[in-house]
Amino acid sequence: MPSQPPLLPVIRDLIRASGPITFHRFMELCLYHPQHGYYNSGRVRLGAAGDFYTSAHVTPVFARILARHFQRTWVSLGRPSTFDLVEMGPGDGLLASELLSRIGQRFPELAACLRYTAVEQSAHLRKRLGESLSCYGDRTRIAEDLTAGTEGEFQGCVFANEFFDALPVHLLVWRDGRWRERYVSLLGDQLQWSEGEPSTPDLAQEADLRFAPGLELPEGESPDGGSKEGWAAEISPQAGTWIERISGRLRRGEILLIDYGYTLEEWQRGRFPQGSALGYRKHQAVYDLLSSPGEQDLTAHVNFSQLTAAAERCGLRVHGLQSQASFLMELGQEDEFGEVFADCDSEAERLRRSQLLKTLILPQGMGEAFRVLRMEKEL
Repeated sequence: MPSQPPLLPVIRDLIRASGPITFHRFMELCLYHPQHGYYNSGRVRLGAAGDFYTSAHVTPVFARILARHFQRTWVSLGRPSTFDLVEMGPGDGLLASELLSRIGQRFPELAACLRYTAVEQSAHLRKRLGESLSCYGDRTRIAEDLTAGTEGEFQGCVFANEFFDALPVHLLVWRDGRWRERYVSLLGDQLQWSEGEPSTPDLAQEADLRFAPGLELPEGESPDGGSKEGWAAEISPQAGTWIERISGRLRRGEILLIDYGYTLEEWQRGRFPQGSALGYRKHQAVYDLLSSPGEQDLTAHVNFSQLTAAAERCGLRVHGLQSQASFLMELGQEDEFGEVFADCDSEAERLRRSQLLKTLILPQGMGEAFRVLRMEKEL
């Protein structure tokens, strides 16, 4: 008989003691439980041998292109004597290590001014970050949250690559002209879905604001002829809060977000009518969100309209949403990606980097699936 995930009894006990839990709470436990959460258990594995890739694992190509972007940001700020680069959710530090190394080699003036801060919630990953970045000494800091990692206001860039998609979400569904929330409950010892009133009134208000389910589209523009009966809305309370926190700490500079997601207009036209939340295990999408709690990654596409609205409330200047492909092409066109192919010592290495670059920019790779949202403050 296969062993059960160690987190499962914890969730069962919680439901038996307090009743059904929101998916937000379930996802929070699955990802961040101190002992058995996916990111804290030590079982999380990234890259080819793990459960999923990020752009950070297409190195050194991604790091080399980003190094050029951060150097331009530093110049646009007037070449300040201190430039803070704050990375949200850096994972195992692979990208940070490549990035700091490249900046040191290619942009020594920026390197002399650079302070890198990794904001990572997982204690397990913070330990790995400490090991991988130890060679950079006091130029790097590793912290559990933004306030602990930075002292007062700073100038520079806050970078988040696949950070917002890992924030827990509430799952709401539109039924009979109102919102219902999906809960995780028990049938015997088995986890199952149930529906009920939203756990807090503000969730329904937020869903009305963010998704406008009453807006009926003309027949043909929506897969069900305009009716949104049964459509799901994912609410991430922490997404807007993080934008506010970051904006509150950033005195001058840029916020650079790279993630997969959608806009309100795309949702209204039928993208993710059943929701975008997925599990990932061994590079395969898992549609049973309740299976193997704590042993598979859980993620939900980012609502870029929500992030844009939060940024505008904070007074940030928001650049238009663009694909990762167009963002990287703009950075690379100046020297025809010379940064990527510099110091290749063989044709085989050049071919390898060329294939990695294609993964980042081609539509069938990450180029169109990932999007870039840039925000500026007093630049």
